[in-house]
Amino acid sequence: MNRHFAKLGDVWKHLLLAEVLRLNPPLRYWETHAGSATYPLNENSPRLHGALRFLSHAHTESQLARCAYLQVLRTMPGTYPGSSLLAIRVLGKNASYVFCDIDPDSSRSLREVATDLDVRVIAQDGVSTIAREAEFATFDPSGVLVHIDPFEPHERMAPDSMTPVELAASLARKGFRIFYWYGYDEVAKRGWARSEISSLAPGVDLWCGDVLIPAPFVYPERSGVWGCGVVLANMTPEEVAACSILGHALERVSADDMLKENDPPRLTFGVI
Repeated sequence: MNRHFAKLGDVWKHLLLAEVLRLNPPLRYWETHAGSATYPLNENSPRLHGALRFLSHAHTESQLARCAYLQVLRTMPGTYPGSSLLAIRVLGKNASYVFCDIDPDSSRSLREVATDLDVRVIAQDGVSTIAREAEFATFDPSGVLVHIDPFEPHERMAPDSMTPVELAASLARKGFRIFYWYGYDEVAKRGWARSEISSLAPGVDLWCGDVLIPAPFVYPERSGVWGCGVVLANMTPEEVAACSILGHALERVSADDMLKENDPPRLTFGVI
């Protein structure tokens, strides 16, 4: 269960995910931490800075007005799609899916939206499950997009298992397309996931788009900075260019969402 659905971190993640899937649809889509299929898009402070604000302001930026993420949101009024359902809405029957989540309610919701599709919902540790899927795969890894979105990026579920960051690097080295989301709460940690994945997968082509956000926009009880980013591996130049364009567009559409007494006062985007 994703407690942070429809916040700015989700907006950034899903904005890029939907566009990558639209531009270069994979034959197979795998998720390590799928969460629930849908969430109620009710109003609270973080969502008013997140998905609800995006819905009301995206039309002012041409790149956002035509993005795949917005198109899916508009078809689901009052409901927010998890990344799994977002992928299904973009790819449909043209892909097969593996969704992993250990939460029973999340797994149940994924099965409910999986009718008439080639979907496997696996209620086990996603890192170990996807590592096994990749180990025994007999197909071209470039046809698989693996979405890794962990709660704890350095968690090792068993002594001989990989952490989520290690999985991302391992699969990137094998040629899988990787979409890795990360968060942080210190400016000094900006882009940390790119640095770690790069050190574990030298020579792999990586792109990292990062948004620095006023922490109260995501966690109202905090002050200061919060941020998140997406690391892409083995993506096409068209995909990374589109992600950069969307990042700059999100920064522009967020320019008047200000918290002057906070540092930073508004969202800023950067390529790391």
